[in-house]
Parts: sequence; C-alpha cells; structure tokens
Amino acid sequence: MLYWQLAYTSKFRLDYKKKECRCGKFVDRLGLHGLSCIKNAGRFPRHSAINSILKQLTRIGLPSVLEPVGLTRDIRRWSDGLTLNPWYRGRSLVWDATVVDTFAENHYIVSTAIPGSVATDSETDKCRKYNDLLDNYYFQPVAIETTGVYGKSTAPVLSCLAKKLVDISSDSREDQWPHQRLSLAVVRGNTASILACVQV
Repeated sequence: MLYWQLAYTSKFRLDYKKKECRCGKFVDRLGLHGLSCIKNAGRFPRHSAINSILKQLTRIGLPSVLEPVGLTRDIRRWSDGLTLNPWYRGRSLVWDATVVDTFAENHYIVSTAIPGSVATDSETDKCRKYNDLLDNYYFQPVAIETTGVYGKSTAPVLSCLAKKLVDISSDSREDQWPHQRLSLAVVRGNTASILACVQV
C-alpha cells in the first residue's frame, strides 16, 4: 500500500470495499473513478481556477474576457477565453482549457507509452473542434493531465506567458508561479473529485 493510500484510508476511515458513486458506477480501491466521473464535484471549480490563472494575460498588456460569445455560429461551442488585443501576428488569442484523466480506462495504453500523450491528443481534438477559428484567431488549447503533465503545445505557451510576467515584474520567481498555481488547481480539483464520488 502506498503512503498516500494509507493516509487517505486512515484519514477518512474508508475501507477498500467497492463503493457506488452517485453516477451509478463502482469506485475502485484507489478512488480514481472520480477523476473521470461526469458528476464529480471538482471538475467545475478546477476549470474555473485554471481560467482565472490564464486571465493573468491582463498583466502583460493583454486584457481578456472569459467565455466570449459570438466567435462561432454554433451555440453549443464556446471557448474559455479571448484576448482583446492581438497576441500573435495581429490575431487575438483564443484558448480553451481542459484537464484530462491520465488514469481513465480508454487512456491506459496511450498514457503508459508516452508521458503527456493524453493531453496532446486532447489538444488535437480541441484544434479540430475549433478549426473554423484558425483563420481569424490564434487558437491555443490548454490541456493538462490529472497528473499535472502539460500537452505538447501547452507547455511552450505557458512558458512564454511566464517569461513575459518576469519581464514586467522584474522578479525572477515569477516564471514559476503560473506553473505552481496551475498545479495546485489540478491537485485541488483531483482531491475534490475523488472524495465526492465516495459516500463517506
């Protein structure tokens, strides 16, 4: 038994018997079902926290709005954020953030082969979903796995953002803070998701 499993079990007095989630599925002894459960409690606060961190673009002279409307004709699709000023080659930045479960059953083979491959696949899906925006906007998917690994195109953009924050604040530690805040947002969301699917 791993240390965190022992601490988890002793703190909340849970045994390793299967428990039923409110979605109807059974939770295994590790509680990982909560990370991909469609009814988990940590998904929406985590998503909101990540977008709030990304909105720090305002500090580098790029004011932005969350959940802009009217970018596409499809009312079932809306991105998470849009900068009001140009980001790259005269085009505003549009981003859509997502956290994908590294341990989901349909991700086992991919995630064990290459670290970050699940997030990278999610980025590809996002680009395909918002393909009609690429002509007028600079679209950037922000994909993070539940283990904290960034997608292939997410890491360079976040590093660029962190570097710009250092240039403005003249604080060399600034380049680490966005990554730390994102990591905390993911960890807190994971914790809430796992605990919410277990009936204590």
